[in-house]
Parts: sequence; structure tokens; C-alpha cells
Amino acid sequence: MSSSKTPELFNQNWPGVHPVPLDLDTPKSEHGVPVTRRNEDLFNFDMLKLVEKPHSSMNSNFMPLSLRDCVGYLPKLPLKPPNADLKIPESIVNIVNVLTEPAAAADFLKQQLAGGEEGRRAEGVPASIFAPSSDLMKDHLKSTKKRTSHHKAPGIFGHVVDPGCISFYKKDGMTFAVTAGRWILGSLKASWIAKNVSLDDNNLIKPNDSKVLIVRVLPGEIGLIREQGVEMLLDVGTHVFNSGTVSFKGQLKYANQPQFSHGRYHYLRVSRGNYGKVWVEVMKDGVKALVPRLLDQGEHYVDSHLFIFDGFVKCNDKSVYNSTLDRRRVRAV
Repeated sequence: MSSSKTPELFNQNWPGVHPVPLDLDTPKSEHGVPVTRRNEDLFNFDMLKLVEKPHSSMNSNFMPLSLRDCVGYLPKLPLKPPNADLKIPESIVNIVNVLTEPAAAADFLKQQLAGGEEGRRAEGVPASIFAPSSDLMKDHLKSTKKRTSHHKAPGIFGHVVDPGCISFYKKDGMTFAVTAGRWILGSLKASWIAKNVSLDDNNLIKPNDSKVLIVRVLPGEIGLIREQGVEMLLDVGTHVFNSGTVSFKGQLKYANQPQFSHGRYHYLRVSRGNYGKVWVEVMKDGVKALVPRLLDQGEHYVDSHLFIFDGFVKCNDKSVYNSTLDRRRVRAV
């Protein structure tokens, strides 16, 4: 067939084939496919937004094995420190009573952030601002005394609180507490709601019909709560709340949980000889993307609602897959 008839052949109405106007000068792709106005965009890869481009600025020449360059990377988990000492029941009672004032929690938080004491605090011990001798605690205890109704009971009268226990009473919708001793309530509006609650046997104390929540987090554990719907993590120690806006979500042991998530907070511990398979959010040149990644051994922390944990895989596997990510091990011959 002569070359002069080639265009006529391509322009014939073959069954199921749309006619394409071509001539001998029609450009062709590297695969020999004619490139016309109707399919020229198919070979313009810069216009294909869903095609992964090896030379894109989002990619790098090495495979990072950590979360340091990811959105929401944390060097450690933001753990809320305790505000009471379990060894001193009076400190728990003081915090319960002081927190009946709505502004008290904000005052303590502001002072705590300004003090910079967190790095020097021993595990399980509250900051010094919660001690009865601190100026802030003295001021709040003084104002709290005007709202309380308990008094030392004379003789054989009153309610007896055993050592190692506390009791709760309610007045005007607020919950107060008393420590070991004999007590009487001096107001007709006050009534006992929980008596002789042991501090040793209970890691969670939540009296019925009250706003009080006391959480004890043991060493090696982490507490999970939501305060006004916002997820928070509790450090080792005793935590007292009296706002009615805190809900307890559980406690976890680090040893039993190589991976856990609480809202936007995620913890991952990769053991030796393994990779952690995750999806993380990265940003480069103002562009965000969710990408697969392998994490090396160690502990990893991140604050992200888009983080996805996809399991563990052995490092000595011939091929390690994480969705679109593929890492192969090649042996020397």
C-alpha cells in the first residue's frame, strides 16, 4: 500500500472505531501512538493530578523513617500533670473544694504554664502551686471556706470519716469533700451523697449525682479523658476534676499497647526488627498531602486527625509494602 493512501485508510469508518483525521505529519508519542488534539492531553503528565510524579517536590531522594517532618509531629505526648497527692488525702479534698469556683482551674493552669516547673517535677507528684503553702492555694482556700458547710462535730455527733477515706456532700448544686475526722453539716441545704470512699482501692472515683471525678494513673499507664469534648492525656498521679464537663475514657498500659490513639493523639512503639506502616500528613511548598510511610524502631508521637496506623511488618521481609510504598531488600551476590 502506498504512503499516499495511508490517510484514507485511517479515515475509513471501521466498525466501533471513531474516525480520526490524520496526515503523514501527525506527531506520534514515544510508543508510536498518533497524538491528535483529541488525545494529546493524555500524554501531558503535568496535567494528570492523580499520577505520582517521581520528580515532584513532594518526594525526596531518601526514605524518612520518622515523623519529624510530618504535620503534628510531637517529641513527646502532651500529658496533663496531676493536681493532687494520693499520699495526702487533704490535698485531694482541697482541690475538690477549690474547684467549686469556676475560675480556679484557669488560675492554676495559668500559673502552672508560667512557672516552668514541669521539667523538675517528680513522677506522680503535683506541682508546688497545688500545695497548701502556695500563695495561690491560700487565696483560693480562703474564698472557698465561705462556700463550704462542714464543721468539726462535737462529742458523738456528726459523720465520721475513716482514715484513708473521704466523704462528699452537696450544696447548691456544688460538690464538696471532707477528709478523716468527725464532721457535721451546718446548712439545711447540704446533704451527704457519698460516705467513706476509699482512696486506696479505687483508681476512679465518681460519686453519684455529683460533678466530681478523681482519676489515679499508676506508673506505666496513661489516662484518657475528654474535657468539654476535647481529648486529653493524663500523666502518672492523682487528677481531680469538679466541673461536670470531664468524661473518663479509660486507662492504658504502655507495655500492653504498642499502638493507641485518643482522638488526635497517637502513640506508636516499633520494636526492634520491625517497621511501622502508617499514613501521615506532610506539607511542602504550601501543599498538604497524605502519604504512606515506614517508621523505624522506637517510640513515635503525633497530633493529627489524619494519621492512620496500618500495622507492623518485619524488616527482613524480601519486600515491605505499605500501599503505594515499596521497599525491597537486595542481597549482594
